Amino acid sequence: MITLSLMSKIYKDKKFMSVASPILTHKEFIKTKSIVHHGDTRFNHSLRVSYLAYKIANILGCDTTSTIRAGALHDFFLVRDDKNIMSSTKMFINHPMMAKENAITFFGVNEKEQNIIESHMFPMSPIAPKSKEAWIVTFSDKVVALFEGSKRMQAQFSMWMLLLINLIK
Repeated sequence: MITLSLMSKIYKDKKFMSVASPILTHKEFIKTKSIVHHGDTRFNHSLRVSYLAYKIANILGCDTTSTIRAGALHDFFLVRDDKNIMSSTKMFINHPMMAKENAITFFGVNEKEQNIIESHMFPMSPIAPKSKEAWIVTFSDKVVALFEGSKRMQAQFSMWMLLLINLIK
């Protein structure tokens, strides 16, 4: 299965995992594995966003550590946002701040990482990215969410992610 190939590739990337592993294995972050997000889990979504952003940041000579950490933590909130349209809309606006607070509490993120997390919904939210890394995570989140949007597109998403990641090696 192509999705497993993508996940396998991510987990085999030693440089990425050296930074991401403390987050991915943290007991609070693991709870995101049980929350549905874009037809998958919030954990998998965050992992894909972080990895794509890392690959782009690496090519552009940006701060890959902050990109990986903030990319993984950009949706680190444990409230389920699938109850109804009103709560989903409110969560859409509020979740970056919730994620930032959790990232500060559990991972002590720095100021750059805080801005990456709180601005990842720009321009739908009012907080603008202040660094290249923040723009990269914002872009990566949109790309990943676009392909995750429907179950039918999941296989195509994985194929395109693998192709994109292989192209930017």
